Amino acid sequence: MDWSQYPFARLYASVLAALFITLAAVWRVQRTAVTVAADSSQGRTARRLAWSYAAGALAWWGYAAYTGYGRFLTDAALAQLMSTDTLVSLALFIGAIAWGGAFMLQLVLRLLRTEQQRKK
Repeated sequence: MDWSQYPFARLYASVLAALFITLAAVWRVQRTAVTVAADSSQGRTARRLAWSYAAGALAWWGYAAYTGYGRFLTDAALAQLMSTDTLVSLALFIGAIAWGGAFMLQLVLRLLRTEQQRKK
């Protein structure tokens, strides 16, 4: 298959990879928030924090995709000039920021779960 017929294929694959990595981080945070029982104030706080993180992570993905990939979407020649290493690095950078936030929020969610268990 000749990839020169599809100048934006690598670019779209990189954008989708960044989205997948970000959604995996969101899923991980949501899964951790579910471990805190919903009938307590800690549970409500955990879910509110998880949904706030989800909105923030998707906003980060949108902003980073727009600023990182946006200039290359205007011209097919520019999209072909972008190296594969750059596309992989950009997707991993976007995902790394999302995962860093996810790990920090998971620590807070674990503290909420511990506090909830201590009150029982």
